[in-house]
Amino acid sequence: MKEKIQNSNLFIIVFVFAIMLMNAAAENVRGVFIPLFKRDFLVNNTEIGFMLMISSAAYIAFSYIGGILCEKVGQKKVFFLGLASMVASLTILSFARSFFITLVGMFIMNMGLSLVSIAINTLVPVLFLSFQAVIMNLTHFCYGVGSTVTQRTAGILVFNGVDWRKIYSVEAVLFFVLLILLTFVKIPIYNKEKTNTSTKSMDILKNKVVYFYMAALGFYVFAETSTGNWLVNYIEKIYSYDKSKSSFYLALFFGVFSVGRLIGGFIVEKLGYIRTVLIFLITAFILYISGLLIGENGLIIISISGFFFSVAFPTIVLTISRVFKESAAYTTGIIITASSTINMLLSLGMGYLNDKIGVQSAFYVIPVSLFISILFIAFIHKNTKSVLQ
Repeated sequence: MKEKIQNSNLFIIVFVFAIMLMNAAAENVRGVFIPLFKRDFLVNNTEIGFMLMISSAAYIAFSYIGGILCEKVGQKKVFFLGLASMVASLTILSFARSFFITLVGMFIMNMGLSLVSIAINTLVPVLFLSFQAVIMNLTHFCYGVGSTVTQRTAGILVFNGVDWRKIYSVEAVLFFVLLILLTFVKIPIYNKEKTNTSTKSMDILKNKVVYFYMAALGFYVFAETSTGNWLVNYIEKIYSYDKSKSSFYLALFFGVFSVGRLIGGFIVEKLGYIRTVLIFLITAFILYISGLLIGENGLIIISISGFFFSVAFPTIVLTISRVFKESAAYTTGIIITASSTINMLLSLGMGYLNDKIGVQSAFYVIPVSLFISILFIAFIHKNTKSVLQ
C-alpha cells in the first residue's frame, strides 16, 4: 500500500513539474514580447504597465478564489479550471490584432496561472511529509528551466522573424495536451472544510505575521517578475542591444535561477528555512545593485544574481503551511492575494516611472523592492523561530 501511494505521488509530482515548465513558458515569454507589443500596438510604457496591472488583478482575484476552491472541491478541479483558462487565453493571444484583445488574453492567462499555482503550492506540502523544501524547490526549479529555455528560444525566434502570435499558438497546443493528461492523474482531496470563510478570514487577519508574509512576498515577487518583464527593455533602451543579445542576459538570469532551485532545497534543509532565504536575498540585493552601478559590464552580475533569487518564493510559501497549520490552503490564498496586490500596484508604478523619469532610473525600483522584502523576511524570522528551524 505504501509503495502504491509513493508511486502515485511520484506520478503527480512529474505532472506538476510539467505544468510548472509550461506556466513559466507562458508567463515569462511576455518579457521578450513587451518591446514587440509596444511596436505592433503603438503603446507606451505606461500602457504596458497597465497591461501588467490587469494581469496582476486577475492573479489577485483568482489566488483568493483558488485558495477557497482547493479546500472546498480539491486541487484536481482547480487544476482543470486553471489549465482550461490557459488554453483559452493563449488561443486568444495567438489571434490578437489589437491591444485590447491582448489585455483580455493576459487577464485570462493570469487567471489560469493563479489557479494552477495555488493548487501546486497547497498540494506539495501535504503530499510530501519529509524533504518538503527539496520537493518544493525542485517543483519551482522546473519553472526556472521553463523560463530560461523559453525566453532564450523566443528571443532567437523573434530575432529571426517569427511572429510572437505563433509562439503563443504552440503554447496553447501544449497546454491542451496537459489538460487531456490531467484526466489520468489521481489527486486526493486534502483539507476539505466547511468553515465559514468570513469568520476564518477575521481570525487569520488578527495575526501580524500574516502581514509580514504579505509584504515579504509582494515586494519579492515584484523584484523577480519585473526583472523578467523589464530587463530586456532596459538593456535594449540603455545599451541598444538587439533582441538576441538582450534576451541572453534574461535567459542567463533564469538559468542560474533554475540551478539555484535545483540545489537550493538541500541548502534550505541544512541551514533552515527563513535563515537560508535571508542569506540568499541579501546576496542577491548586493549583486543586483552592484551590477546596475557598474553599468554595461555589470549586466552579467545582474544575471548571476538570479541564483540567489531562487529559493525565496517556494521556501516562503512552504513555511506558510507550517506557521498556519489551521486552514493552510485558505491562508496561503489570502497571503498570495495580498502579495499579488502589492505586485500589481508596483508594476503599474514601474510603467509610469519608465515614462516619467526614464528607463535607467526606474529600473532601480527593483533592487529597492528586494531590500524591502528582506526587511519583512527578517520580521518573519524573528516571530517564527519557535515554529521554523
